[in-house]
Amino acid sequence: MSSQAQKSRSSGIPTLVASIVLCAAAHLILRHAALGAAGRPLIRLLLDPHVIFGLAVYATGTLLWLCCLSKIDLSLAFPGSALQLILVLSGASWLLGETISALQLLGTAIILAGISLLFLDRGGRHA
Repeated sequence: MSSQAQKSRSSGIPTLVASIVLCAAAHLILRHAALGAAGRPLIRLLLDPHVIFGLAVYATGTLLWLCCLSKIDLSLAFPGSALQLILVLSGASWLLGETISALQLLGTAIILAGISLLFLDRGGRHA
């Protein structure tokens, strides 16, 4: 890998992490807003400040995702984006008080193991 490509890839990792965190946060914000909006008409829901904020956070995460894709191979970035699942599950439990089952925890551990294997494999090919 050329030094320019290595520099671009390394600058893309923080962008990927920021995108993952923002998109996960957006899902939690939108869930919180939806819980308080049960039975409200769609137009009132769309005008809710929490929904607007959640969508803005999601849009920012998506823009960072696009920046990330210009620097990192999709075969690395997309598996990394699966970390959103873990962040959302954790946030749903800690912030929203949702109950997480043992099977959900097992599934999350399997996802994390798979992501780790993909990143280890990816790193070995470029060493």
